[in-house]
Amino acid sequence: MELRFIGTGSILSDRMSASALVDGKLLIDTPNGSMKAMRRAGMDPTSVDICLITHFHADHFFDIVFLFLEQGIQHSRDRDLVLIGPTGFAERLEELFELAYPGTFADLKTRVPPRYVEFGEQGGDWSGDGYTITALPMQHTVPALGYSIVDESGARLGYTGDTVHCPSVEKLAGGSVAMAIDTSFPGQGKVGHMGLDDVEAVAGRWPDLPLLATHVSDDVTASSRPNILFPADGQQFTIDADGLHAAGN
Repeated sequence: MELRFIGTGSILSDRMSASALVDGKLLIDTPNGSMKAMRRAGMDPTSVDICLITHFHADHFFDIVFLFLEQGIQHSRDRDLVLIGPTGFAERLEELFELAYPGTFADLKTRVPPRYVEFGEQGGDWSGDGYTITALPMQHTVPALGYSIVDESGARLGYTGDTVHCPSVEKLAGGSVAMAIDTSFPGQGKVGHMGLDDVEAVAGRWPDLPLLATHVSDDVTASSRPNILFPADGQQFTIDADGLHAAGN
């Protein structure tokens, strides 16, 4: 499994907003500016076949309009674009398109046919295209999901999305060989997010699990815990059944 961070920042960070790409085709979140960031980094938005949305806040969702435009203005898909997220995904996307480009979505979705997979407060599972994806309910200020992504090789990536520390974070940790984790603040978490203190506590309970800090503010830069890593925007990793490796190693 090839993991590349598109962005690793929180709303007011100098970094791009948090999102990631798996194997060039599975996109996690579509924050503001993410399609431009993908293009600048040599990633191809038209290659995305599966899009996971953790929740519908603008810094995780609003560029989904441009994902459809990237895939549908000059091209047509020969299969559905799988869209996985919280309940109400289809309705939210229709509303967002109507605000952004009124009257255009009906035609565009014939060129980029969406297949919605919506999960409620209990989460759920979906399998396809070589992946088994489990959605877990997280605790944020709005309904939110974290994801376990498992491929056919046995690589297991956890991605918390935005959340306070909650049982689903520990469940993800226990089932992952690497986990991207909300690390929004120095010290304690607040306002629906974890802080570095929370993440260091998770790191202590799971000392062999690499934790990839994401959704960070600019004053969260380092930890004394050796299994907490701070990836840069655009940084790549390889994940296999045995663990996390820097790209090329």
